[in-house]
Parts: sequence; C-alpha cells; structure tokens
Amino acid sequence: MSEAQDKNKDLPENNKFANRLGLFMAFAFYIIAVIMVIINTSGGSVIDPDEKRIIIGHWQLEDGFRHGLDQVIKDYEKMKAAQGQKVKVIQSTVPGRGYQQWFVTQMISGDPTDIIQLRCSSQMKAQYMVPLSDYIGAPNPYNKGTPLEGIPWKDTFVDGMNSSLDPVYADYFGIGSFFHVMRVYVNKDLLKKATGSDKMPQTFDEWMDTCRKMREYGEKEQTPIIPIGMTGVGKGMLLGLFIQYFSQLNGHINDFGSVFRNWDADSIFSLMADGKLDWRRLLAAVELIKEAGQNFGDGFITADQEQVKFLFFAGKVGFYFQGTWDAWSMIKNSPFEVEVITIPIIGSTNRYSCHFTGEISEQGVGVGGQFGIPKAGKNFDLSLDFLRYMTSYNVNQKMMMEHCKWPPAVIKAKYEGIMKKFEPIAGDARKTIYPPFFVTARSQTKMAEILEYIIVKQLPDSQDYFLRQFKTELIPMMLNELEDAKDDAERRYFDIEAQRNCSAIGLMAPEISKKQRNSLELRELMSFENLIIRFRGDYLLDEKLIALDKLEKQNINIQSVNEEVK
Repeated sequence: MSEAQDKNKDLPENNKFANRLGLFMAFAFYIIAVIMVIINTSGGSVIDPDEKRIIIGHWQLEDGFRHGLDQVIKDYEKMKAAQGQKVKVIQSTVPGRGYQQWFVTQMISGDPTDIIQLRCSSQMKAQYMVPLSDYIGAPNPYNKGTPLEGIPWKDTFVDGMNSSLDPVYADYFGIGSFFHVMRVYVNKDLLKKATGSDKMPQTFDEWMDTCRKMREYGEKEQTPIIPIGMTGVGKGMLLGLFIQYFSQLNGHINDFGSVFRNWDADSIFSLMADGKLDWRRLLAAVELIKEAGQNFGDGFITADQEQVKFLFFAGKVGFYFQGTWDAWSMIKNSPFEVEVITIPIIGSTNRYSCHFTGEISEQGVGVGGQFGIPKAGKNFDLSLDFLRYMTSYNVNQKMMMEHCKWPPAVIKAKYEGIMKKFEPIAGDARKTIYPPFFVTARSQTKMAEILEYIIVKQLPDSQDYFLRQFKTELIPMMLNELEDAKDDAERRYFDIEAQRNCSAIGLMAPEISKKQRNSLELRELMSFENLIIRFRGDYLLDEKLIALDKLEKQNINIQSVNEEVK
C-alpha cells in the first residue's frame, strides 16, 4: 500500500466524502465551462453541420457599434437564408487595452477569428493577413441599384481607400467601415442661462466671450463651472485643438506644395530653415491655445475622457471638444439638450485675423475601423462577402448613422437630422497643416507638455518660451527620431525587395493561371512603385535632417516673434 493510500485510509469518513464531492464538483464545473465555451462561440445555438459560420473580432465598444453590427449580421443571415444558405455570423468584442495582446495571440495561435479589426505592424499584416488588392478593383455587388453601382469597391470609400494602403508592402490588407471628425458638444441649457441666448459662438473671440460669461454665471450661482472640458490624459484633444488653429492660421503653406510633396509637419522644416515662413505666424496658435486654456478647468492635465464626460452630464461643463466617436453617448446620455457645432474659426475681429486662411477642409478624411481576413481563417469567401455587404452603400449608412451616429465610410452618403452636424465640411479647400514641432509620438507628446505648461502657468511670454523649448528640447529629440526613422527605412528595403522577388519567382512557375499571372504582375508593379516612393521618402528624410540641423544652429530673432501683430 502506497504512502498516499495509507494516509487516505486513516482519514475520517466525512473527509473522504468531502474529497469525493470536491472532485465531482471540479469535474462538473469543467463540463459546464466546456459547454459554455461551445455555446458562446456558436452564438448560443447548437452547431449545425450544414451551417457556415464566421467570427468577427473587434475592439469597438462604443455605444451603438455593437448594436449596429448585430443588426447588419441579422440582415445578412436573413438574406443568405433566403438564398438557401445557412450562415451564422458571431461578433467577438475585446476591450481596447488588451486588444493588442489578443490580436497577436489570435495570429500566432493558427486559429484566429475569420474577420479581425487590424491593429498591427506592416510586417504582421504581410505575414498573417490576406492581401486584398485583387478584390478591391471590382464593383461591390451589394451596391447594385444604388448611386455606387458599377463603381470599383475601392472608389466607394470617402478616401479612395488611401488609408488602407500599407506603406511598406504597397498592398491592401484592410477594409474600413467609418471615419471621424472633431466637433464641439454644447450644453444648451447652461449656455442659455449664462448668456441669456441659445446663439452658438461662430468665432474664437465669441467662444472666449461665452466662456467668460459661463465662469461669471458659475461664480454668481456659487457652483463650479468649467467652460471647456478638456482631457489631458493622452494629450490627443489638446493636440487636436492646437492643430485646428495652427491650420487656420497657416493654411497658406498648402500653396508651397506640389505633387511630389505632402505638406505635413515634416515637410515644412526646409521652409523654416530657409527663412521663408514668418515665426510670429507659426507661433500665433500657441497664444490662442493659452487663451483657450484659461477655460479648461483646474487639473485638466490629469483628467481623462470619462471624468470630463461625467462633469458634462452633470451640467458642470459648457463645451466639450471631442471626436464623433463619442457623439451618440454625448447626445443620448445627457439630461439636457446638446448642440453640436464645428470648432469656431479665428474670425475677422481676432488680433490674428490677418493670418487667417479659412476653415480647414474635412473632405477625404481617412477611413478607420479597418477589418482584415487572416490567412489562417477558415471561410475566406464568406468573410470577403460579409465585408462587401457591411461596406455597401445602404448597409454602411444604416449601420453607422442609425446606430452609432458616426459618419459612414461610403461616398455620397445622405446626412440627415443630427447627422448633418457630422457631415465633413468643405472648408476653404485647404488641407490640414500639422505644426512643424514634432515628427513622431515622443516629440508630439513633448510638444503637448510644453503647451500644458504654458496654459497652467499662463506665461506672459508664451511664444518666447515655446520657441526656446523648440530649439533646446524639441529639435534634438526630433533629430534622434529622424535618425531612427532612417535606419528603419533602410531595413524596409529588404522587405520590399523580398516581396518583389517572391512575385518574380512566382511568375517563373511553369503552370499558373492567367488570373494568378495578372495578380503577380500587379503585385510586382506595386512593389516597384513602393520602392520608388521609399527612395523619394529617404530623400525628403535627408532634407528634414539637414533643415533641422540648420535650425538648431540658427539664432532666431526672438524679438521679432514677440512683436505685436497688427
């Protein structure tokens, strides 16, 4: 008899019963867990062997998205059933914080969801996702009888699928489903109590005057009022507001552009270094942000989105600057009437009106919510068919507008009711000009911290301070970032060349179909074009490095920066 058996023999009968009961319960729990997993992954139904099923995984937990997708799924299943095909579509949601890890686990497991929202590097897309370039040139069959009938699938998106093009492999791995624009949400009740009118501010000066009246109203009623709710965590909203006013004051930089340049933040450095841009104009937005920052409320640097939303719903915040991803929540959950306005423009009365170039256009904004099909997925044809259905003219509008209150990804959409507030503004046909004070996330965050310091301290020499920080901290940081980017660009050449070699080897195969040959030839041409784009990008990267080095050595005339703008 073993030692364990001997010990068990000496146990009292009640202890033996407890051990058996524990083992039985553990086994029962295991069986129940297995059953629950089967039920959850099968949409709550017993698996039908004749039924085709796909699972779509994503991290969009905002109000409306899951409900809208549920409705799309029901309509799709009903349509397929009418065609004599049993189809089950299941959506699997994962919180944003853990989504990256979940996504990687899905890919390396070899058993991913059939459709998955993309959140990964170019290398992971190429390794794990199906390239969709061969499918986006044909019309979407679900657009038949709509204004988009006969149009290539690629051209039915508001950005022509430009945001879906992978810059390294020059291939399309994802299909977008929505886009977002920035808006200001207004507590109409508080506005009317504070100003005696429900007139919305149209210009920056009107906005600041309204904020002043809100503060005075709060003091009179002895209740704390925050005129502008601003989130500091993540820095995104502060940066968004700064970019808006920088663009309104520096839209003329678009006129320097050509077909060979994209006038983003990185491309302006040469103009700055050559003295072709007015520093007073470049730094004017710093002063506007400092002025607006007086209305952000104490402790805004540490405030997150949920805290500001709570204060807004409690009637303590007058204006909330946020993207349309929060629109439905803001409107539906508020106990008062909410108005939605575009960001007030500089206007003719502002001291910087001489630099005002007009409202920035939102046309062709990039499409988000991109879904791809993993190579290890089990139902490629059905997954592709569902993505076509979800992004068709009627379905995409219904899903986004009726449920999410988000702008849909398709062109020629009909914006009605509250959605008229989210229709992309045409502006003055000028693209957004990004401030030339950052190049990647690290220097962008540092720039935001400099702006926060200016706001909190309400520095009288805000432009002077910002310029000093730009020269002593931001430029060295950006030089390091660009050197890293250059090294990374060189590594990417190997990826591009490998892609071209694979296509060339495939074309040498003795027996390939005409369709396969056309696909490989297209892929080879796209890789070659991508190689040329990369060479051009390297040239511009070198230009930026030279310009930043030149700027770092320049003695910029601080006095001219602080001259009064007339």
